[in-house]
Amino acid sequence: MPPSQFVKFHNLAQIVSAFCGSQRPARIRTIDRDSEGFSGAVVLRVVVEGTKLAHEAEYCLRGWPPDSLQRDRLVGLHRLLEHIHRCGVKQVPVPLKNQFGATLYTEAGQFWQLEPWMPGRADFSTAPTDARLQNSMIVLAQWHDAASRFEARSPEVEWFKQVTSATSPTVEDRLVRIHRFYSGDAAKMKKLVADTASLSGWEAEFLELRILSRQILDFFVMSAPHVGKELLAYRDVRLRLHPCLRDVWHDHVLFDGDEVTGLIDPNAARCETPATDLARLLGSFLRDDDDRWDMAISAYRSIRPLSDREAKLARVLDQSTTLLSGLTWLERLFVHRESYSNPPRVIARLRQITSRMERLAYRLQTSQVQSAT
Repeated sequence: MPPSQFVKFHNLAQIVSAFCGSQRPARIRTIDRDSEGFSGAVVLRVVVEGTKLAHEAEYCLRGWPPDSLQRDRLVGLHRLLEHIHRCGVKQVPVPLKNQFGATLYTEAGQFWQLEPWMPGRADFSTAPTDARLQNSMIVLAQWHDAASRFEARSPEVEWFKQVTSATSPTVEDRLVRIHRFYSGDAAKMKKLVADTASLSGWEAEFLELRILSRQILDFFVMSAPHVGKELLAYRDVRLRLHPCLRDVWHDHVLFDGDEVTGLIDPNAARCETPATDLARLLGSFLRDDDDRWDMAISAYRSIRPLSDREAKLARVLDQSTTLLSGLTWLERLFVHRESYSNPPRVIARLRQITSRMERLAYRLQTSQVQSAT
């Protein structure tokens, strides 16, 4: 929705002023939608004048879709971020509080939060230096170290508890999804892709979408048995769990030069093993560069301990992410018929996924041949 239409339905100035604590109603000078994400949340960049906090300041205004109205989870997440920031991780944007100490504002059936707009750019791919890689691992380790000391309140425990010994929910979830797709859903998806004549809004990209979809399904069938077997070895392994980001990837790490200036969009955070975050971030940064994976793990370990078992699990989880991410997208597009206003951006993501799936299939086949000989 263009900003002008959005303003028509929501009193943004009132929402922003509630958090900025302005002497007079805050005046929004510019409103720009950030580059569209895939979560369905509304994300607006606002420049505000006339507040107590600053003569002029930039904020991120986030509105949650109706199916995300989990007040306890959001309040707990905001408390977690405040705790991590107090522990010295300044790259974390902490939602502002209103005069009553609340970090959420209810308007038109949605929750809204306002947080500082973090400086920097998510451009590791254009300048993938060793210094940037090491600094991102250091900040992630600091985030985990602080999160491991967070004390969740009763309503928040479901998402942000600490557990000294438990199995990984992500491992179990991935195993269930691999089995579901491999045992029949992938075949049904292949038929659905073949039978679908087009998708609304995808006329220009549909031919490439269909080609990529077939490749994704073929690579999945080739790799699923091996990845599932590797993951199964960790099903009953007990690990220490604490709040983790769970969706920390290339576009959520901001840089200015070699310095990390922002670790943003923590909205998937919940109790997990740090191996999930290492898998997500390093997979998006490095793909299959084994030497740089080792370098990154060493940088992480310079801040906090990481067992060899956790480090190996990170690689296995990365493989399962590669295996399943394409199927997740095909379900969104062909089964749930979710709409996206920027099909070329989705196509670019699917190209990346297909490329990684092809490399994974090749690596697994090569490994099997070498084992046989």
